[in-house]
Amino acid sequence: MEDDIYRRLRDIIPESMSRQGEIVLDSLLGPIKDILNRRRFPDEAFTESQVEMLFKLLSSMDSDKDSQAARVGEREGRTVSPLLDRLSTGFNHGIGRSGHLTAPQPKAVGATQMQIIANQVALDAIKRLGLPNVRAGFVAPLSTGMSIGLVLSALRRENGVRKVLYPRIDHTSPKRGIALAGLEEIMVGTILEDDGVQADLGMLESMISRKDDYALLATTTFFPPRESDPVKEMAKICQNHDIPFVINNAYGVQSSETMASISSAIDAGRVDAIVQSSDKNFMTPVGGSIIVTPDQKVSEMIAETYAGRATAAPVVQTLAALLLLGREGYEGYREQQQANLAILYERMTSICDKFGQRLLSVDNPVAYAMTMDGLDCVEIGARLYNRRVTGPRAVPKGDLGSCIDDYPHSYLVMNAAIGARRNDVETATVKLNKELSSYS
Repeated sequence: MEDDIYRRLRDIIPESMSRQGEIVLDSLLGPIKDILNRRRFPDEAFTESQVEMLFKLLSSMDSDKDSQAARVGEREGRTVSPLLDRLSTGFNHGIGRSGHLTAPQPKAVGATQMQIIANQVALDAIKRLGLPNVRAGFVAPLSTGMSIGLVLSALRRENGVRKVLYPRIDHTSPKRGIALAGLEEIMVGTILEDDGVQADLGMLESMISRKDDYALLATTTFFPPRESDPVKEMAKICQNHDIPFVINNAYGVQSSETMASISSAIDAGRVDAIVQSSDKNFMTPVGGSIIVTPDQKVSEMIAETYAGRATAAPVVQTLAALLLLGREGYEGYREQQQANLAILYERMTSICDKFGQRLLSVDNPVAYAMTMDGLDCVEIGARLYNRRVTGPRAVPKGDLGSCIDDYPHSYLVMNAAIGARRNDVETATVKLNKELSSYS
């Protein structure tokens, strides 16, 4: 078809002009053809025009775009306005079939192909960004906590899981995911090592040895002073006791070290599924996640647990982000994140020295926390918010949030996560310095 178009062009205009146009067209269409053929995370980023062209091409194949079709079903991809069609990128039928999230949809040929491409590109991206030993996965149209609930629901149905061992994280979302799956959360305690709060592995092993209907949910990324769970050691424990192991890797893809630890866990023991956020790692709107696993059967089991069809929006957005970033672009963002983290360290250290505080010695890939001893950290956090600094986390001494009882310091957390600009870090720390100066 493409060659036929080129021949027709040569019949209309001089061949020299036609060849020049073909060069431009090939440069535009080349990456699109490659993604359709190979379905891999591209090294070089797509342009927005190329992404829009890809989505327009695929969505045009769905049955709601057939102007001659007599559509008499109750679900036909109808929209009340062209605005809604544009907001959905044309994928009005959504994805999946009733009871299977990744099943092909007869009336949505284009959406089905889009989903297949998104799943394979996302899986390839996760492999190339640090988990080469995962074998299957897909983009879920659910946020991280809901995706954890989906995974645990599958384990309940297929593995008889009734309780979830969960090393303490003072965060509601995963807890709601456990509850949504109809499972009982069994909190595993934490211990204090210097300034860092860590999972108590001794307690974990003693609890596992008494029961056989458990799954384990671990966390790689959270706010200081909580440190990453030792997923390699946990994977060995799960293998020894033959219990499912799920890893909440919410914003860990941006960290090479975090991804390496998960890869080691897969090699060392049992890992059933890893869940990572699309928005926290790939800068998409909230609502999507990428679920990967070393076992194809587990991926299928999770997909079969989804109830009904699903919106295509988070899947489209995740695919668009991956294509617009490309591997080289994402590595550039990783480098920028590390540079901003170093700036954050320097500036917060300087502020600590000035006001008689100190940085907490905690291993965290995107954040630092400074003590706020003797200060009303909640008030200071509120002042920062009023000065248009979004994101700091203020926790008074002993309050919920430290992932352990009676943490010995009040503290303030600031992040330099992927996508943040150097100016964000500099402006936030300048305003923190001003607020502390006026407070004291």
